[in-house]
Amino acid sequence: MPIEAILRETRIRELKPPVPACVARGATLREAISSMRARRAGCVLACEGEQLIGILTERDILRRVAGEEISLDSPVTDFMSSAPRTLTADDLLGDAIRLMDEGGYRHVPIVDKAGRIEAIISIQQIIQFLAELYPTEVLNLPPEPHQYMDSREGG
Repeated sequence: MPIEAILRETRIRELKPPVPACVARGATLREAISSMRARRAGCVLACEGEQLIGILTERDILRRVAGEEISLDSPVTDFMSSAPRTLTADDLLGDAIRLMDEGGYRHVPIVDKAGRIEAIISIQQIIQFLAELYPTEVLNLPPEPHQYMDSREGG
């Protein structure tokens, strides 16, 4: 099946995105980073009950925290991105890629119709999904994408 069809027909739920790491609105930066480490996650969602209020990513930590004189006991809300863009599990894979591309995101929260957090999808999951669908094409790529091989290697 062509990749265009995959992107138009595959629902996000088919990738089985994981339940995200979450912290409460009143959590500290230390608690958020600890949660990310414990879950080996690239981000943590800030929640009020089951409702999403923000997202703190590794990039946020590098840009806003690293190298600064900031107390790790500061509230996570001071460093997170508020009201992040979201998708639903019924949205298409192509929608996720488009949103990530337009916003420069690596993670997109997945919510239900009532806005409750269900999962999180990452660019890494999408790449892995596509690589598993097209293993021959991925494994046979030259080391340099623009490289053209004049002849086959090997005997």
